[in-house]
Amino acid sequence: MNKRTVFAATLALACFAATGTSAQQMKVYRYNDRQSRVELVPFGGYAFTFSKEFYYGIASGELDMKDSGYFGVNLDINVRQGAQARLQYRRQDTEAQFTSLGARTTVDGALEYWQIGGLTGMPRGNVFPYFSLTLGGTRFLVNDDDIWKFSMIAGLGAKVYSSGRFGLQVQATFPFTFVDGGGSISCGGGGCFTSIGGTGVGQFDVGAGIIIGL
Repeated sequence: MNKRTVFAATLALACFAATGTSAQQMKVYRYNDRQSRVELVPFGGYAFTFSKEFYYGIASGELDMKDSGYFGVNLDINVRQGAQARLQYRRQDTEAQFTSLGARTTVDGALEYWQIGGLTGMPRGNVFPYFSLTLGGTRFLVNDDDIWKFSMIAGLGAKVYSSGRFGLQVQATFPFTFVDGGGSISCGGGGCFTSIGGTGVGQFDVGAGIIIGL
């Protein structure tokens, strides 16, 4: 099945689940009326990848992961009012394109994100707008290669609760995988200072999911 079709079906199903109650019920229900401490959130979306310049010996080129759909699942745990801890798994099946000296090579590949972090926001009625940040690893699967790199995902989103256990999540996130990195430590009369930097592969994506209270 086409990945865009899968994403469209997921979004339609999520919207149907979130709007399944009447408008009157939506006005009565409040974020604080949730009946569960843990939320399972299967989701899907579409990711756009920014190409990266790379160097190998004296040759230079460009690495790009083809834009495509993705799917995954969040496990969100309520910590306090307006804050949740998050465990996330996400996978994107795509193609990797390597371009160097006018020649382009395309191979099948996949990206997996394994993340842990949290989200925080200010609940408003039955809506919970939030900012999320997670850290973890990105697994590159290209042909027979299995490569792990450090990554982080920042995002903005909202959860709309239609009942104590069900709702809709919509969000936009900015995954960034560090491919190269460096750091330094220097000391002087004013003390010691550290710096950490790196370059990597960035993405932007939009998606939606269904909230299931456990």
